[in-house]
Amino acid sequence: MERLEGTIETVTYQNEDTGYTVLRLSTAAGLCTCVGGAPAVRAGMSVVIDGDWVQHKRFGRQFAFERYDITRPTTAEGITHLLESGLISNIGSKRARLIVEKFGTETLDILDNSPERLYEISGIGRKTLRKIKDSWAQQRHIRDLVLFLQEYDISAATANRLYKTYGDKAKMRICENPYSLIDDIWGIGFVKADALAVKIGFDVNSYKRIKAGLIYALQNAATAGHTYLPKAELETTAAELLGVTPEQILYTLDHCVNQDYLICREECVYLPYLYAAETGVAQRLSERIRGGDRNGERSLSDKGINNFIAQYEKRTGWAGAPEQLEAVRCAAKSGIFILTGGPGTGKTTVLQVIVALFKEIGLRVELAAPTGRAAARMGSISGIAARTIHRLLEFKPGGKEGGFTFQRCEANPINADAVILDEASMIDIMLMKSFIAAVKNDTKLILVGDSNQLPSVGPGNVLADLIACPRIPHVELKRVFRQSAKSRIVTAAHEIIGGDTPEFSNSAADNCFLMIENDPEKCLETVVDLVGRRLPARYGLDPMADIQVLSPMHRGTLGTISLNAALQSALNKNDKKVRIGQNTFVLGDRVIQAKNNYEAGVFNGDIGFITEIGDGKVTIAFDKTPAVYEERDLDQIIPGYCISIHKSQGSEFRAVVIPVSTQHFIMLQRNLIYTGLTRAKELCVFIGARRALGMAVQNDKALTRNSRLTLGLR
Repeated sequence: MERLEGTIETVTYQNEDTGYTVLRLSTAAGLCTCVGGAPAVRAGMSVVIDGDWVQHKRFGRQFAFERYDITRPTTAEGITHLLESGLISNIGSKRARLIVEKFGTETLDILDNSPERLYEISGIGRKTLRKIKDSWAQQRHIRDLVLFLQEYDISAATANRLYKTYGDKAKMRICENPYSLIDDIWGIGFVKADALAVKIGFDVNSYKRIKAGLIYALQNAATAGHTYLPKAELETTAAELLGVTPEQILYTLDHCVNQDYLICREECVYLPYLYAAETGVAQRLSERIRGGDRNGERSLSDKGINNFIAQYEKRTGWAGAPEQLEAVRCAAKSGIFILTGGPGTGKTTVLQVIVALFKEIGLRVELAAPTGRAAARMGSISGIAARTIHRLLEFKPGGKEGGFTFQRCEANPINADAVILDEASMIDIMLMKSFIAAVKNDTKLILVGDSNQLPSVGPGNVLADLIACPRIPHVELKRVFRQSAKSRIVTAAHEIIGGDTPEFSNSAADNCFLMIENDPEKCLETVVDLVGRRLPARYGLDPMADIQVLSPMHRGTLGTISLNAALQSALNKNDKKVRIGQNTFVLGDRVIQAKNNYEAGVFNGDIGFITEIGDGKVTIAFDKTPAVYEERDLDQIIPGYCISIHKSQGSEFRAVVIPVSTQHFIMLQRNLIYTGLTRAKELCVFIGARRALGMAVQNDKALTRNSRLTLGLR
């Protein structure tokens, strides 16, 4: 890297959140434009920066710096330039010259150590001096903090967030307890905080470190879907993570439990919020089960239900199978009911009948699903449009780090006599807690889903736990109806659930194929060719809007990262682009939201297209509704040409392409392949090794999730 030294003439642009700065630097060789992370710099400062020269397409030659150090000007001219830059409150050009004329090169030392001497300058009184002192101290604190943290590889942007949170006590807070940053500063987790703690000499056996490690281990478990860890497993995991003895872990764990930082019940250790969610859901559902159906005055007798079914069959021509009729009867007579079934088994048809029956007896019905795409897939049943759970609960943006609150809750419940929730396998324990709290005990609740799909991304195993509870009525639809049986997608899905690896004839009449390609590199090339050329030519599909590539993993030749790069390069030739972190976004790109954005009303899993890039902003159309992002917020967006099968839950696409390779062996599980296949509405193409597909189908040992919800319901 090269080094430049000079004085900042102007700061052209500075992002307060990220610290990204564009400045004009006056050096011995002349003025130049420099870009990089430097939240603490202001015009007039003397700096030394390290970086490289780059050629920007629009702005020309620039010096992109990775590190900077603020130096003190040593000449009267440099000090005058610093003071008159506006860096310090209540010092303008005229006053800056008066101060430097009086104190010369000692000016900065006087500001540091003897600011009261500024009374010697005409026009500076007590009030003005206090403002000057406060302003100079603030600049010194943030400058010193940035320089202090640079030594420990903490970015200037993070340093800026630290100063905003802690003010002039930031350095002291970091040294006292670097693990407090985990809760207080977005973007700093245990790994970063622990690395910082070790570098500044924090005791590796300290209570604060071990406490943070225990919480981190439980957070990792929650990421894997667990609501708790067995105490012995937590002790072993934390001891290995932290490199301390089990005795030290046990002592700290006991203290954390005594202080309610963690919850321990029957040798199971929870994070408090997960314990509250799991016990809260169990309590609300137990009350509902004990209370039975409180809509008795508007429920139908067995005779009334049979009469309705007979009239409905006569009016519509529908002839229900025995298990479908049983589902309708259970829904009519139960306060809570679960309906499950795979593709082609008629779940939607049964829901049509149930809703028609509810409307017949005058019940107000609400339909909901976890995501926007799942709600759209559910569609309108008997004239009632489905909504997302967040919209049904009337989310309101606000709170810490872009959070939200639900307006519908126990004190202000959903105004409905019956609520039907689709894609229930996607519901994690936290969302279920909010949802069930807002459903009155005398409101009928029907949960609909496919128990063979992947469980929720978040912690908990809600649908499976409720199915395991014998006190909750449950009907599983298994019969595939004649029209659906013509679809190879449907029949292959049921073969997979039965543990049989499908055989594919690959005939022109089929809508599900397996293309054999054992070499991962050639497989990647074929995926790109299928999406960009062959499938559009054969089926008239739009490669950007109609075809979705799904991968079991993120890494590797056939992971989402590699496939997104290859597909973007092949499908999108636009020149207008913006780079954020590891991702380059191009005008027209297909993208997917990776986290809930309550301010924009865009949620995790929503798919959209970039429609505009410019002026530091990017516009993305989600279902034709535009959302405008600052470039700094694009870390919540990822490319969407290829997404993980987990991300595809609840969605449906005209065509899907799924690479299956022995590279993916860690993730090859029956419910994963089944979930990917059943995302296809019209066409599915597996491409890869037949052995890999067989491995997935035969592996029905999906990881068991730690959850005690069923036990709580008993």
